Amino acid sequence: MSERDLEGDAEGTDAQAAPIHVTAVLVASVRAMSNALDALGFPEEDNRIVEQDGRLGFVTCSHEVECDDMFALITELSSSGETWEIQFQADLAPEKILVHTLSRHRAIVAHEQIVPPHPAEGTLTGTPGIPVQNLDEAQGKSAFLRAMRGVKPTDIFAEIGAGPDGRARASIVQRNPRRVLAEAAAADEPALRAALREALPKLMFTVSRRSPT
Repeated sequence: MSERDLEGDAEGTDAQAAPIHVTAVLVASVRAMSNALDALGFPEEDNRIVEQDGRLGFVTCSHEVECDDMFALITELSSSGETWEIQFQADLAPEKILVHTLSRHRAIVAHEQIVPPHPAEGTLTGTPGIPVQNLDEAQGKSAFLRAMRGVKPTDIFAEIGAGPDGRARASIVQRNPRRVLAEAAAADEPALRAALREALPKLMFTVSRRSPT
């Protein structure tokens, strides 16, 4: 079989295969990531910057146009001798995900996990008694703003991930005492982050991530 035939077969396979939604978070220490972001001229209000396990992260996903900015940050961190890792989460099915970690100076690790139907800390499948506001619509934005009235952005964070319906979902979580204050959804993660930052300019994000069992 010729090289052209092989390429044709590969293109045909790709055309038939359904794409898998993937979220990737580049994580480093607060100092290292802050220095890299500053060196490359990223604005402080960039909504792709997230808190992650006491460190800073930079998130991209399948809905983003490209991921050149993440590659630039990896280059900057590596050239500065910093340690970093990328946390991938691939949504294989509503009840199944593949968690993959790529760390500098470590071996590649991957775990396939079953997603519990009702997380103990209710978040991305919905919290009982708390409606999910659709931030793609004016009515949902208004209802979300009413729910957030009087809440200080420094006292909360937004945990973002994929919802069971394929849309992006966010839980607005109070830091102390820890509890879910509101739920919101949008067509995809970039749209959701933009809508949340429009409503709460100083809101910080984190990406939903389940540790391997």
